[in-house]
Parts: sequence; structure tokens; C-alpha cells
Amino acid sequence: MYPDWYLFRMYGTPEVMEYHRAKWGNDFKRDDFIPLFTAENFDPDAIAKVAEDAGMRYVVPFCKHHDGFCLWPSSYTKRNAMEMGPKRDLIGPLSDACKRRGLKFGFYFSLEEWEYPVVQDGKKMPRVWTTADGQPDQIVPFDEAAIAGKITGKLPVNDFVRDYVIPQANEFIDRYDPDILWLDGDWTAYAEDIGSREIVSHFYNNAMGRKDVAANDRLGRFLRFNSGDFFTSEYGARNTERSKLLHKWEECRGVSQSFGYNWQDTEKNVVSAGDLIDMLVRIVSDNGNLLLVVNLDGKGAMPAYIRDRLRDVGRWLKFNGEAIYGSRPWLVASQGENLRFTHSKGGRYLYAIHKGWPQGGLKLHDLWLDSSSRIAMLGANAPLEWKNVPEGSYGRGGKVVVTTPDSLRGTFDSEHAVTLKIELTS
Repeated sequence: MYPDWYLFRMYGTPEVMEYHRAKWGNDFKRDDFIPLFTAENFDPDAIAKVAEDAGMRYVVPFCKHHDGFCLWPSSYTKRNAMEMGPKRDLIGPLSDACKRRGLKFGFYFSLEEWEYPVVQDGKKMPRVWTTADGQPDQIVPFDEAAIAGKITGKLPVNDFVRDYVIPQANEFIDRYDPDILWLDGDWTAYAEDIGSREIVSHFYNNAMGRKDVAANDRLGRFLRFNSGDFFTSEYGARNTERSKLLHKWEECRGVSQSFGYNWQDTEKNVVSAGDLIDMLVRIVSDNGNLLLVVNLDGKGAMPAYIRDRLRDVGRWLKFNGEAIYGSRPWLVASQGENLRFTHSKGGRYLYAIHKGWPQGGLKLHDLWLDSSSRIAMLGANAPLEWKNVPEGSYGRGGKVVVTTPDSLRGTFDSEHAVTLKIELTS
């Protein structure tokens, strides 16, 4: 399950309700968790350093999820980290730390909240997000028992979208100047009714003439995979039609099966460094980026086993990053289970990334090179021997056979995957 939805499911999902009663008791409400969120071990410089060491190029913190708690001192709600919980701005220092290290900084912002107080006919009434497709919200009579412990710090408004969502998002954009806009909570309402177009317009206008920025596709109902600067997938939910591969996209997933901190995560159920590298290569070869959700605990600390995995990925990227950063998809994304391809921006080089060590060499099918071409293994400082070999009926077609001597195996970090850099001269 997604721990970030625990605060919602504790009120309506039987197994979660049963767990909550056993762990916290019948009277423990959602907002009773807020004082437990202290972030006392939150170190933005250390987090930015881990991101840099991991070879990341951008960071997108969950600035406001569906419960409405803001990690920055929003002037549109008292439900924020400056006035509750940690009692400090968590976003500003993290944004500054990332920018000092050359990392792009993103703004994750939910367009919806599970409950929010609105004023209608002079009465305060809860606006309830149903989360159901095609049923974006309901205005219900105020029930003190039902709403208790859900809307602490939320300031009633006449219009949820116009008086709260849009100005709150724009305030963040003006204050922190993010490079990436990552909207969420989009699937039940149309863009015209949820404020996304106004927020994206302000985001673009704020950056115009100064820097390049990007916004995702979560703008409203039916707009995923049909709008935005990049499409968003979640745990492999992306439509894999070839037409989608021609538009930049991003796979979003956790280092385990959890979004948000899950105390049940351990060394054993978190994705290994090798699998993370394999995942990254597969996604990039399909024209995507990997947005990896890294979960901190309630005190703001990152588990050591996650740091270690990220740094392992970073060490691999130091040798092989040329085939990842700024690359383009090749004519085919893969050959078999263990071989993936990317292409340099200028088109001069083809990169063949093999999962694990290519014992006995590599055979690259449907490829024929000019005799002047060079092939090298990233991380090794010597050219590799290779030859063209005809194949197919009447000599039509061919393959390139590359020798990968075992003597290179111990000279650099080649445990998880190795990359051949192939010069294309014709």
C-alpha cells in the first residue's frame, strides 16, 4: 500500500482501520500525527549531497500532499511546517542546498485535498474530495464528529480553487522559483475546474526569458499522456505504445513498493542497487526519466541502506553516465533481456548497455559499421576489437561482434552493467 494514503484510508478501509485501532487507539485522529512530525534530523545539505552522489539531476519533494500539510510557511493555511510539527521551513533550505549543487528543484503540489472548509450561504461546510473518477468533490453539512482531526489549521474560503489552490501554488512559485512543476490529484476534475492551467501559466510566465522549466501532464481528467512537457507513469502504469515513447516521459516509483516512509521497509524488500541501475537503463532507453521516491522517516532521516544503494548507482553513473545523461532513444530500445541501447544527442555514438559482465563478448544484431569506427568500454581506457559479420539470407544484413576481454573486468565498477561506446561514422 501507499503510506501517503494511510491518513485517508484510516477512516474507510477496513484492514487499515483495524490496524490503526490496534496501533493508535480509537480516539487517535489524523491530525494527532502532526506533533509527531518533528523533522529534528532533517539535514537539507546532507540530502542534497546524497542526491549529488547518486548522480541525480533534479529533486522533487512532496511539498503538499492530499491532506493539505505544507512543508513551507504558506500564508494561505496554518497547516504548515512553520506553524505546526517541525516549526520551520523545510523547503527553502532544501531548495537552496540543491541549487548550490547544481540540482534542478521541483514543486510537487496536490491540486486536491481530502477535506477543506468552505463557506456557503454564510455557513462553514466541508468540501470533500471523493477521489472517485468523475466525482471531484461534494459539499456536505458540517458534522463535528466526522470532520474532527482532519482540517486543523485550514482557513475557510468561499472558493476552494480561486481563493486557495491557485494563489497558494503561485505563492510557492514566486517564493522558491522551482524548475519543475509536478502537479497531482488531477484525475477526478477537468482542468477548467481545478486551476491547473492558471498555475502552469504563472509558472511559465515566472520563468520566461530567464531559464528553461518543465511541467508534468497531471492537469486534469483525461489529460495524462495527452498534455504537459513530460508524461508521468507510476509503478509501470505508462501506456507503452510507440507514439508515447516519442514524447518525453517519467517513471515515478519508490525504492520499495511504498510512497512515503513505511516502517515495514527493510534491507530485504528495498530494490537492490543492481536492479535500480537496470531499471534506470531500461527507462532511459525507452526515452524516459526515473523519478525515484526516497522516503525519510518522521524525524527527517534517510535509512542507511537507502543511502548506500543510491551511492552505488552514483558510482556506476560516474563511469557510464555518458550513455544516460542527455541521451536519445535508438532505433530499437533493446536486444534480448540484457542489452539496451541509447544514442548520443548529436547522433555520433551508439551506446550498448549490457546487464552484468558480457562473458565471451557481445553480438549486436542489425548493425554494420564502417571500418574506421571505434568501440570502447566506458570506464576502460582502451579500444575493443570488433568485426562485422554477415548474417541472413544471401548475406543481407549483418551483426557486429565485439570482444570484451576479462582483463578489463576488475579495472572499474563493472559489476552491475557495462557500456560499449560505438562510433557511427556513416
